[in-house]
Amino acid sequence: MVELIAVFVCFIVLLGPMLFVSGLVVMMKGSGTRGRVLTILGATTMGLVYWAYSAISHMNFSKGRVLRLKGRARVARRALGDGWADDAAPELEGLTPWQRTVLGEAWLYSAGMEHASVPAFAKLSLKLSALGAPSELLEACHLAALDEVRHARRCFALARAYSGLPWSAGMIPELGQERPQRPSPGEGDEWSRLVRGSLLDGCLGEGLAASVAAEASRRASDPVVRETLAVIAEDEGRHAELAWDVIAFALERGGGKAKQALRQALDALETQRTPSLPSIPGVDESFLARNGVLPQAELGRLMEECIQRTRARAMGSEYAPTPVTA
Repeated sequence: MVELIAVFVCFIVLLGPMLFVSGLVVMMKGSGTRGRVLTILGATTMGLVYWAYSAISHMNFSKGRVLRLKGRARVARRALGDGWADDAAPELEGLTPWQRTVLGEAWLYSAGMEHASVPAFAKLSLKLSALGAPSELLEACHLAALDEVRHARRCFALARAYSGLPWSAGMIPELGQERPQRPSPGEGDEWSRLVRGSLLDGCLGEGLAASVAAEASRRASDPVVRETLAVIAEDEGRHAELAWDVIAFALERGGGKAKQALRQALDALETQRTPSLPSIPGVDESFLARNGVLPQAELGRLMEECIQRTRARAMGSEYAPTPVTA
């Protein structure tokens, strides 16, 4: 059965290009009408697959800390092989091949983000070391990275089970190519960048990931999926608390520039919104919710709640930035 699903997935992915190329060949041989039909069918099939991929890739599924390199989020290239999966096995009975393809893609995207969080926490640890952070913060960074290793293994296992393909993590070539860059004038010093990144990617991003995973766990019907999301929710909540500890350290040591950066990051909270996404053909929101993927409206609600909680906490006495005076 697994082999049949794998063949089906490969067929769906390759069908569009095959039809498109066949249409071009037929048109070159003189059958214009038939060739145009084939090319249109091929383009439509490729568009459908890309549409599903794009929708899934922006679902705000369970994610860890974002790996940013030269200002852009990065993940490992997709690969086939072993080394990044545990032995989790969700229930597959009753799922159509297309439903399994969609769920496999969703968990594969989540796996890539969780995997990228491992070097993201390693980078944070290096930065904290450079700034003379206490041992508790460094220890928490490394423990968080180990959490993300476990998350990635489980997400890859679910992606493999649903898709029938032996997905694994490939290379992140940009990670080895990164060189120190001179910051732009608007970025401020190291303390400023640490505060902004911690608030947006840590307090907000990981706080949101915890809320999304917790709610998705409550709605999921599969025991393995439910347990996976519950563990992720607990861990991501702890990672968000680490981000608050990092901000407290930066405000204590970084002076006025760190406080100014916190003000700027608070202003940027209002730009953080969940994108509006098209529906995926062949699956509805109730099916996705039963399998650990929340509806768009629920994601938007959780995002708004997390923004308000983050703002309220940052404006509290412990973190409150100094008001700008005229």
